[in-house]
Amino acid sequence: MLRIKRVVVILVFTAASLYFTSCKTLEEIDRLTIENISIREVKDGNYQSYQNYFPVTAEVWVSVEDGEITDLKLLKHSHGPNHGADSIVDRVMAKQSLQVDAVSGATYSSKVVLKAIESALKQGL
Repeated sequence: MLRIKRVVVILVFTAASLYFTSCKTLEEIDRLTIENISIREVKDGNYQSYQNYFPVTAEVWVSVEDGEITDLKLLKHSHGPNHGADSIVDRVMAKQSLQVDAVSGATYSSKVVLKAIESALKQGL
């Protein structure tokens, strides 16, 4: 019986720790700002970036040629329920800008993906 109580206490403590860590990081994502990078200033090339803001991660690959994003791939994306944040890639391609609206219902995931794209593009400045 004592073992069961110990296991329960450990599980409760672990769950509480994860909850508070997650809340802290979600607040961090909420405060993220996305820079307005001029794609025309990015040197031609292929750039890759990974961003991790628990519980959301994103890895992107961006190809720039003649001042335009010619290819943009979301290589990895982990997040909560699938709310379609992956479509943020299409918005960036269409507008050729990071200044796009977040996907409704997937704001945190959208911001992390945009931050990954921003980080990749900065490599070419």
